[in-house]
Amino acid sequence: MISIPVSDTSHARLTRVARWLCILGYVGLAIGFAWTALSGHRQAQAILKDPVSVQVPVQLDHIEESRRKGRVSHTYQFRYQFVVDGVARHGEFSTSEDNATPYLEDGAQVEVAYARADPARFERMDRLQGQKDLGAVLGRLSVGVVLLGVLAFVVFLLLTRKLFVVRQPHAASAA
Repeated sequence: MISIPVSDTSHARLTRVARWLCILGYVGLAIGFAWTALSGHRQAQAILKDPVSVQVPVQLDHIEESRRKGRVSHTYQFRYQFVVDGVARHGEFSTSEDNATPYLEDGAQVEVAYARADPARFERMDRLQGQKDLGAVLGRLSVGVVLLGVLAFVVFLLLTRKLFVVRQPHAASAA
């Protein structure tokens, strides 16, 4: 890794700046995580308050291939469509190659729930079940926030201990 030697005073300033940047980044991302998790929970609660459940056929839309470190992985993109009161509703979801098998069979269906009062609010039932319990959502959120804190600390250490290092004083020349 590249190391940039700086003076003691510059290193102290860079350490303060890096600390504040990492704290601000952590707080911003933690708020984003919380907002996403809690909005998913609120949506699940709104749909499951008075749900209508339907079985709809699912179709493979496309497969995305990604290569990383010599390994190839596939992400399967699926779509489904159902009609409520003469209005077609479209949904889509993606899953890994390992979890795609049940959706690839002939006549594969997925259970979708929508709010009776607002059919535009719909989601797959298995996803709603995972988001309906606040305790489970908060558990996943707390693990994510802790891991995000560890990541922010590692970034801080990399910036202040590996990228910007204190310049070593030159040895006094022999007299």
